[in-house]
Amino acid sequence: MDIYSLQFLLLLGIALIIYYTVGKKHQWIVLLAASVWFYLWTGSGNLLFIVLTGVSTWLGTRWLEQLSEKFSVIKKNKEIDSAEKKQIKEKYKGKRRVIMFAVLIFNFGILAYLKYWNDIFGGADALGLVLPLGISFYTFISMGYLLDIYNEKYACEKNFAKFMLFVSFFPQMIQGPINRFDHMREQFFMEHSINFEQMERAVYRLFYGLFKKYAIANILAPIIAVILDNETGQNIPGSVIVIGILLYSIQQYADFSGGIDMVMGIAMMFGIKMMPNFRQPYFSTSLAEFWRRWHISLGKWMRDYVFYPFAVTKPIKNLGKWANNKLGKHVGRTLPAMLGNILVFFIVGIWHGAKVHYIVWGLYNGIVIAVSDLLAPVYTKMTETLHINTKSKAFYVFQVVRTFIVVNIGWYFDRIEDMGKCWEAMVKTVTQFEVERMIPVFLRILNDFSRISVLLAMGATVFVFFISVLQERKLDVYEYFHQKPIVLRWGIYYMVIFMILLSFFSVPDAAGFMYANF
Repeated sequence: MDIYSLQFLLLLGIALIIYYTVGKKHQWIVLLAASVWFYLWTGSGNLLFIVLTGVSTWLGTRWLEQLSEKFSVIKKNKEIDSAEKKQIKEKYKGKRRVIMFAVLIFNFGILAYLKYWNDIFGGADALGLVLPLGISFYTFISMGYLLDIYNEKYACEKNFAKFMLFVSFFPQMIQGPINRFDHMREQFFMEHSINFEQMERAVYRLFYGLFKKYAIANILAPIIAVILDNETGQNIPGSVIVIGILLYSIQQYADFSGGIDMVMGIAMMFGIKMMPNFRQPYFSTSLAEFWRRWHISLGKWMRDYVFYPFAVTKPIKNLGKWANNKLGKHVGRTLPAMLGNILVFFIVGIWHGAKVHYIVWGLYNGIVIAVSDLLAPVYTKMTETLHINTKSKAFYVFQVVRTFIVVNIGWYFDRIEDMGKCWEAMVKTVTQFEVERMIPVFLRILNDFSRISVLLAMGATVFVFFISVLQERKLDVYEYFHQKPIVLRWGIYYMVIFMILLSFFSVPDAAGFMYANF
């Protein structure tokens, strides 16, 4: 834990004290002040860009709502005939469409320029500007709000300061989730009294997130780097490359879900419950289900603002009708969704970065899901022909293992940036697995790392798996441990704290959160 972590804890402590001592009607101002201070602390340039996004979005949505209100008045005017009202409606719709696209292009343009300029144009620097903290998250949050107002889902926020709290709420900036205004509005501006059980739950979740991040993700990262960065393509057998990918799947889950647990816990301290972002994804029975459980808020954003609008466009609807007539009902119904999924995952790949390996990773997931949907009747018929009990526990385990393998194939593209080395690693996995060399080579790699840190990561992973099983069974983990004898309960708590502290010494120069780069 470095000085910046201690400074953040100091900020959090001061904010909580003021939050629960000021008048309850002013609590949202404390949250806004803490968020502004957080941005100034991380760099004044960060504040400039989030204000640009906030101002453009707020003004654009206010204008959209004013145009809707003006047409609503005209619509009620009985002196204007229906034909004229129709013309006026088209005029207002056109203006609203122009405003919506202008705000979208402006904000996604800023994001694209700052995030992708250097990747696309090599050494050229984007005016020497540093990528602002959380720009992907607050841009998606703001543009989701814009599209909701455009679609008249709810009334826009007329108070600019209150809107900026929604956009800049500091716990969501590094890891998400991508919150929605209608979910957060009441929570931000209602009166909150300190709730000791909720505070205790929040602290537990914060420490559980710290545990996953520091005792697992940070310890595994350098081991994975040795396997997949420094020696991929050299004298490492395919079996050890597989171990590296499996460790990466654990690292990425621990890093991202651990970060989400931390920000959820911090938000809960203020009485704020943000959107869920993880639901035991490695227990999924299909790749589509996996992505409904992993980064849930991003998946919902893509579904609502990309997938559905794309699926109802005239060309896609016509394509569906054509396929229905020429290729059958299943293809006609599935084809638009297939194309929508491929588009969504292509965008998700770009969201991770404008690099070939991210795009390939996105397309891999989109195409696998699309083909799975297309072949669903074949799959169903095959299970019926073989008399497979699809509701048995054995079949469930088979589906989970199959999905885990499919996901980990995708991690090759996600983790190994050089596509040449990526293909080479995949080929070696199949053609040079060399199981007899797996343990000697892997132990040789581990010799460069502290045995205590390796054992720490292994023990922490087993513990997280145990907690995940409880969560998958829909048990309240907080209540589960509270029902245990006090000696056992506090023994587990002290173990978690000890392992977190031990991890600080094991990896003193650990990197930040992986998803902060996206």
